[in-house]
Amino acid sequence: MKCPFCEREMKKGIMSSNDRCKIFWEPENEKLGVMDKIVGKGIVEVDYSLAKFRIQADYCEACKKMIFSANISG
Repeated sequence: MKCPFCEREMKKGIMSSNDRCKIFWEPENEKLGVMDKIVGKGIVEVDYSLAKFRIQADYCEACKKMIFSANISG
């Protein structure tokens, strides 16, 4: 996918949280190890999260922006 802000290629990956730690983004087909998480690799800065989730998200390294689909009912 091309970044809509800078037109560079975005990396496919997964954004996830296990409800007791920070939110992380991992590139597709690559797992962050325990040491990666300890040093902060892949951390997504957000105010707060108490949810367990896993969602496909494309990331632009140049713009530091993510794009993901949200299905919100209501």
